[in-house]
Amino acid sequence: MNNGASSSQSAAEPSTEAGSTTLYLTRHGRTTANVMHLMQGWSDFPLTKQGREDVRQFGRGLRPIRFRAAWSGNLSRQYETARLALDMSGNGDLPVGVDPDLREDNFGSFEGRDERTTLDQVCAAMGFKDFVTAKATYGRSISVHMQDTFHRLDAQDVLSAGLKEQDRAETTAQVRNRMIAVLTRIAQSAIEEGGGPVLVVSSGMCLQQFLVAIDDHCPIPDMDNTAVTKVVYQDDGFHLAGPIGSMEYFQAGSQEK
Repeated sequence: MNNGASSSQSAAEPSTEAGSTTLYLTRHGRTTANVMHLMQGWSDFPLTKQGREDVRQFGRGLRPIRFRAAWSGNLSRQYETARLALDMSGNGDLPVGVDPDLREDNFGSFEGRDERTTLDQVCAAMGFKDFVTAKATYGRSISVHMQDTFHRLDAQDVLSAGLKEQDRAETTAQVRNRMIAVLTRIAQSAIEEGGGPVLVVSSGMCLQQFLVAIDDHCPIPDMDNTAVTKVVYQDDGFHLAGPIGSMEYFQAGSQEK
């Protein structure tokens, strides 16, 4: 894991107790695959022109915050979101630490395919008519069940893609374990440097997997692009520190020039 640079915390950001840090878990900006409704996963789709403009607005909304560090996955949509947000928020002196464990869920041979058709196919393999029916049954835990089904179908090579085992879809446990591990490393590193807020840009489903893992009661809504969920890390682990998938910083950025 590459080291992100540290900085002092602004008085505008609420102080963090000694021995703790706040992670601003952020979904990347809008991509070409989002527009075309394609499965993304580990495949590298870029931000659209509007996606970059939205990230700039999001960054302006972050101006009251002086981040200790910033991190992203190694996908261009994640890194560019973090870099633009820092540049627009007055945190442009911070480098973006890159860790591949912050990547989206790996969907294996299903990546690049039509999203609705794929989700319906996977939910049919789970015994449901379609995605809507499955979500009505599983609710907030739908991503958990779907990821394991992606893995099962890919292991059977139902699409005859011929992928090697290491390139096939992950299990839920694999996604959760790497997300918990990388976010723990990031949080502990920030605490060692004095604590404070840390920007972390990742992707929607892997963030949902992480949130389900740390709080098995909270509702997990769909996350819009640039949505933020704040979590505090301290001795007893991670705790939610506000709404899940908030668009408050994107909305605040519309007031800034």
